[in-house]
Amino acid sequence: MARPGLGTVLILGIDLGTTYSAVATIGPDGRPFVLRNQVGEPTTPSVVHFESSSAVLVGSSAVHAGTVDPDNTVSLIKRQMGNDFDLEFHGVRHTPESISALILRALVDTDEPVRAVITVPAYFGIREREATAQAARLAGIEVLELLSEPVAAALHYGTSELTGSGGTVLVYDLGGGTFDTTVLKVQPMGVSVIATDGDSKLGGADWDSRIAEYLTECFVEAVPDVDPFDDEMFPHVVQTAAESTKRALSTTESRPVVLRACGARVTVTFNRQILEELGADLVDRTMSIVRRVTHNAAKYGAIDIRHAILVGGSSKMPAIAKAVAETLDVTPRVVEPDLAVVLGAAIRANQLTNAQSLRQAGGMLAAIADKPTTSVVPRSFGILIHDSYDPVATRQIVVHAVHQNQPLPASASVSFCTIAEGRDRVRIQVYEQAGDLPSEEVEHNRRVLDGELTDLPALRAGSRIEIALRVSADGLLSVTAREPSSGARLDLQAYVDGVVDSAAADDLSSTLAGIAVRQ
Repeated sequence: MARPGLGTVLILGIDLGTTYSAVATIGPDGRPFVLRNQVGEPTTPSVVHFESSSAVLVGSSAVHAGTVDPDNTVSLIKRQMGNDFDLEFHGVRHTPESISALILRALVDTDEPVRAVITVPAYFGIREREATAQAARLAGIEVLELLSEPVAAALHYGTSELTGSGGTVLVYDLGGGTFDTTVLKVQPMGVSVIATDGDSKLGGADWDSRIAEYLTECFVEAVPDVDPFDDEMFPHVVQTAAESTKRALSTTESRPVVLRACGARVTVTFNRQILEELGADLVDRTMSIVRRVTHNAAKYGAIDIRHAILVGGSSKMPAIAKAVAETLDVTPRVVEPDLAVVLGAAIRANQLTNAQSLRQAGGMLAAIADKPTTSVVPRSFGILIHDSYDPVATRQIVVHAVHQNQPLPASASVSFCTIAEGRDRVRIQVYEQAGDLPSEEVEHNRRVLDGELTDLPALRAGSRIEIALRVSADGLLSVTAREPSSGARLDLQAYVDGVVDSAAADDLSSTLAGIAVRQ
């Protein structure tokens, strides 16, 4: 499929989703449009099936293949981005980065050079973002920017007639595997994120699981002498039925679900009330995060939420709009929930490379052609130190210096003192907030940078070590540690725990080069 580009370089927006992914670009009229995949679909299931060590299927064909060979099929890999999570198919090692790279290769089916804006959940931390960037590199894609999904949705939203004069917007983004909510300001001069929050392990797949469990229980109750799992097709049948039923109930009140296993046939009447009961606590979890993010946004003056927009395929469930309306006292709007993110990514990609076509489009598109998007720190960063108030000097804590929702770019300088005599080296460990809320407890954080400040004179106890942390506008963390008396300095940037190192990346690159990708 021919794909439009800028000269010989293709400029794309990519939504690398947990359950579905998509690609978009800007047309000759300056407006974004979705590029359909090889089989004519606007979105591609983020599923990979390994036919062999050198051939994979991606998308709908992988979903179908997974029904007969689930052991060689992988889905929901986005939930593992940034984690040390090795996989093996046909004797070959893979990681979340390499699996994601195969999805990207299927999405961008071209031999032309590609530059792209790739979207990530706003609540993704540095490890997940670096893993996403590495997946793009493995796929041969030059990343223009890792753009937060709510910002992408707001860019698309900001080009529609819905914003009017702009204002403070809450984006509720419930995808297949992740949930984000972000308060931002959409104005003709650009998009500014005020506060963001979310849960990277909560999404539509959790509703699907609840429905599948309910349908299975109904089957067992109706045919108690049959174990449906003796039929190897049943797990796929019930999971497919769960997802399709959830989608159908966005527009209808009830739907009969037919399940077959081991020669038995059961019809389950499933309705919207049952769905809402099964997912009530999941909705409550998202609303708790919505209340938290609006509370944090209010600290920065964003008190009057004028708009709420729902994006992500799972936000089409009527219970979501009802809960958002009750929580915020505004009527939420649904703006192409399946495609808003990728269309916004395309706008941003063109914004970064060629504003001319945006100007030609007129209206809000022209207004944002040369305007920036600004974001915030998704999670707090700090330094691991020994607690000076601990009488036995064994307790360690994380002292955060760059804080969650601090506007990007962000920086902070802190000083600490050594506690031992004669030290000629000091280990510097940088941690990122891992939980929903910042905490000094080590187990509530995760290490992202690690190094040693060496070649120091024998320092006396109480010697000062100065540490500067910087987070760039695109979320890159860099840290400098300095010992003032000697001028010794340590710069940390490249080593990120949970992401494959350069040697492993080279191995994965060689492996991927020998794999044929089909849809």
